[in-house]
Amino acid sequence: MDWKTVAFEVCGGLGLFLMGMHILSEGMQKVSGDRLRRILGFLTQNRFMAIFVGLSITSVIQSSSATTVMAVGFVNASLLSLEQAIGVILGANIGTTITGWLVSLSIVQYAMVIIAAGVLLKFIGRNETVRYSGEAIFGLGILFLGMNLMSDGLAPLRDDKEFVSFFTKVDGRTYSSVFIGVLIGTVATALVQSSSATLGIIIALASQGLLSFPAAIALVLGTNIGTTVTALLASIGTNYHAKRAAAAHILFNFFGVIIVLIVFYPFLRMVDLFLPGDPDMVIRTAEEAAKYGFGIGAKPLAGVHIALAHSLFNITNVVIFTPLIAFLAFVVKKIVPEPKAKLPKTPHQFAHIHYGLIATPALGIIESEKELYAMAERVKKNSKRIRDILGGKREAGTAAEKIEKNEELIDEYRMAITEFLLSLAQRSLSREDAAKVGNYITCAHNLEKYADYVTNMTRVYLKMKSDNLVLSDAARTSLQDIVNDIEEFYESTIVPLSGVEVDAKNFLATATMRKKEIKDRIRAAKMGHFQRLQEGTCRGEASMSYIDILVNVDGMVSQVHNIAETLTLSKFSGIA
Repeated sequence: MDWKTVAFEVCGGLGLFLMGMHILSEGMQKVSGDRLRRILGFLTQNRFMAIFVGLSITSVIQSSSATTVMAVGFVNASLLSLEQAIGVILGANIGTTITGWLVSLSIVQYAMVIIAAGVLLKFIGRNETVRYSGEAIFGLGILFLGMNLMSDGLAPLRDDKEFVSFFTKVDGRTYSSVFIGVLIGTVATALVQSSSATLGIIIALASQGLLSFPAAIALVLGTNIGTTVTALLASIGTNYHAKRAAAAHILFNFFGVIIVLIVFYPFLRMVDLFLPGDPDMVIRTAEEAAKYGFGIGAKPLAGVHIALAHSLFNITNVVIFTPLIAFLAFVVKKIVPEPKAKLPKTPHQFAHIHYGLIATPALGIIESEKELYAMAERVKKNSKRIRDILGGKREAGTAAEKIEKNEELIDEYRMAITEFLLSLAQRSLSREDAAKVGNYITCAHNLEKYADYVTNMTRVYLKMKSDNLVLSDAARTSLQDIVNDIEEFYESTIVPLSGVEVDAKNFLATATMRKKEIKDRIRAAKMGHFQRLQEGTCRGEASMSYIDILVNVDGMVSQVHNIAETLTLSKFSGIA
């Protein structure tokens, strides 16, 4: 036997399988990115909706690990409660079974045709949806091609006595061999970081007659434990809420496997009842080979039986655990208690950003929107403080200290958001998502610049007070009115970040009109100031400070309009 050829074909097939899954996932995300964002809203309804969302997202991105990482990230960002996250994880376990059906059906034989169809749609599609669909179909074809290559590469191993003898130890006929199979499946999935890839290998081994059906199911049970490692790793560095979500995933999968192990052999018989045919039937004649489309020595029915067993396992566990979601949440809260000492808040500790979502840009963008809104709210606090300072409603020194301290946090927000969005920008994005990334990076910059102008105004005002400079009543009244208008302008402009949908065209048109109105008033305030200087009703010593304040006010207006442009995606249109 040529071991080099076997190794190359199996490793190359696995590589194509993983790459195909990646391309399929990215293509599907581009096609349904907006849908992924919308279905997140269903999570607030009930546990069944949460399960449905987990199933839907996993069906699209073909990775329960990725969905679980998202759930951990959303809990970390306080976008999901622990109970909702558990529901999403339950649904993800059902959604991931679709991969098993894809690679077990005879459609894998048409990999080349599917690849050709995908390429055709990708290059001649008249709109983005068709081209992205072509990309997803191409990925599916590559996945099937990898599956075929793995299966063909493993075929010669049927004649290798040592290799066959190794798997006879995991024949699934005794509980000891079943436990060994679970252990091997757990370790393999933890190393590969993809239960779908491990499942593909198991189906390839079983289809080539190298694994018995009971042994294959034992390995599949192990993949369900091994996949929890990804969520565990994703919870490192997160808050205790996210760690609880990861712990819930581990408990659910672990106890689900224990339950099935207790009724392991009745469970196998149940699979046979649902799907007639012997999964361990071996092709022995040329006629059978022609009938099933497999080579002599292969097990043509093994793949679909494994896929069905995988689905039944996860569906059964979801049925069992759905009524126990509240109890499961109670248990993990005991395992991961709330820390007694509260850490000082910084953006890195309470930010919505979670880097596990970079692999799913459509949902990563949701987190950046939430983070931008949190940043905008902090900027609004400083904006209100300077308004109150000018209106004499706050003691200037104390308010100025809060503004300076908050300014440092705002700078950190801008850096964190920009770094996260730049990481997203390196992924394969749809035109709309690329436009959002570019505009949101600019929005973070605009928010920071607005806050900078507020800080500059505060410093100018404090300098005036320390020098005992006082504005005339007319100048002070004019300035207060302008600042009040800017505050209202700012608050109305950041509304889209709170999740409120607006008509982009009308929203931007209104913002442009407000910008012109306020800038005209600033210009009038400057002219009025010069007029008062000539008349001698305004002190010359305060003149430079007043002009400095107006310059900063003018800059604030420009930044608010820039924010309106970014939130209507007018700054960048994205890339093809």
